[in-house]
Amino acid sequence: MRILTSEQMKTVERNSLNYSMSCERLMENAGSAAAAAIRRAADVEGRYVTIFCGRGNNGGDGFVAARRLSEAGANVAVVLTDGDPKTPEAAEMLRRIGVMDIAVVGYGDDPEYLTERLASTDLLVDAIYGTGFHGELDGRHRDVCRLINGVGVRVFALDIPSGVNADTGEADPCAVRAGMTVVFDSDKPATAMPAAAEYCGEVVVADIGIPPEAHEGVEPLFTLVDRGWVFDRLPRRRRNTHKGDYGKLLNVAGSQRYMGAAVLSTLAAMRSGAGYVTLASTKEVCRTVLPMLPEAVLLPLAQNPDGSLSYKAMDALLEAAERSTAVLAGNGLGTGPDACRIVYELVRRVSRPLVIDADGINALARNIDILKDKKAEVILTPHLMELSRLTTLPLEQLRPDPLTAGKAFAREYGVTVVLKGAHTLTAAPGERVWINTTGNAGLAKAGSGDVLAGLVGALAAQGRSPEEAAACGVWLHGMAGDYAAGEFSQYAMLARDVIDALPRVFADNDR
Repeated sequence: MRILTSEQMKTVERNSLNYSMSCERLMENAGSAAAAAIRRAADVEGRYVTIFCGRGNNGGDGFVAARRLSEAGANVAVVLTDGDPKTPEAAEMLRRIGVMDIAVVGYGDDPEYLTERLASTDLLVDAIYGTGFHGELDGRHRDVCRLINGVGVRVFALDIPSGVNADTGEADPCAVRAGMTVVFDSDKPATAMPAAAEYCGEVVVADIGIPPEAHEGVEPLFTLVDRGWVFDRLPRRRRNTHKGDYGKLLNVAGSQRYMGAAVLSTLAAMRSGAGYVTLASTKEVCRTVLPMLPEAVLLPLAQNPDGSLSYKAMDALLEAAERSTAVLAGNGLGTGPDACRIVYELVRRVSRPLVIDADGINALARNIDILKDKKAEVILTPHLMELSRLTTLPLEQLRPDPLTAGKAFAREYGVTVVLKGAHTLTAAPGERVWINTTGNAGLAKAGSGDVLAGLVGALAAQGRSPEEAAACGVWLHGMAGDYAAGEFSQYAMLARDVIDALPRVFADNDR
């Protein structure tokens, strides 16, 4: 699946003009392809089809679709949401339908006619904004979108539903809710994001005649992570190997209050292929969890009176880190002064890939510029509240569009950021984004994040790049969660069930 941003799509369209294409031909092809997709999805002959068209080229696509659907026997009416077209190509397409038996009415010009028309409409087409929308709908366009959503018939959106940001998936509350979105040439980031599914409905990619050469030099920034992508990056085990060939993960985790986090993250790492996993924690934690982690190496260290790891253990931690191929830090570590100092020293002095989760993220939020002193590649795995702490942005701003903030943070600090949530995204420093396709609401429970951190840490220890370790870890975590939900239900499943499901995920994919 090829996913292009709105700006990349503009570049491809401009490039196509060098290969015997024209803007008018692209519009004709897009509108015709949209009409063909609508006809495949619904019988249009003799049915009433109402098309809402904006002023831009998306409206021009709608005019072409109107002509093609009318030629196929539909009773077509066009509603101009913003007056006359502003581009010459769209104006020409409007002129062409002017000689046909197609009613054209301006929104607000004849309310009585529009009310009667919508009462008899069988199908609606949204060609108002396309990929040009960003920000929020104004009052007028919110009214238009509410009107479309309120008719109660199937809605077809051209390229992207109006009110949905094509690049981030952020949607205005009143955005058009389409039953099908006809995407031109390439998927857009929003149409691939599960979060936008309720607005896009079924997504159909339509070929509009852009030659392959026009895509040369346009490198997709978004990747849809699926089964094939993940297991292409997780090689089968070779026969003539030993545990040292599969990485050594140092897991700095746990405290008297949060022993479970140490167990879950360590066990998840061992279940994810790491050859050698060391849990570095307090003597009390190591003594207590030993029966649950017989395969792990335990590094018992000094602890504070409150049962948290003491900063006196720093030299031992750094020595162990140098013997490892990756380090995971933060799960159940606590948020006291020593925990923060330990995280800061790991960032400043460890040269191995470093995965930071949970309390480690909270420590960073107190001294974020420490990331500028990092020696190694860093992966952060924040949920929305932790992202708010890292960026100092309010939840209300982040909730509709965490991706923009996550990308900006990854770029500024040169880290890979796993934006945990109902639909987890991974953002890399170089603008690349990986969209996850697995997981369910049963993962919204304590301990799930510890499991994910162990997974990502294990993959990093085995030599996967930060982006691949993060994106593969997220997919595996979600898939194991889907297996667990199938067996125990989303209500009853626990984080430990996700770990128990991991062997089946690997076995079912011959790993």
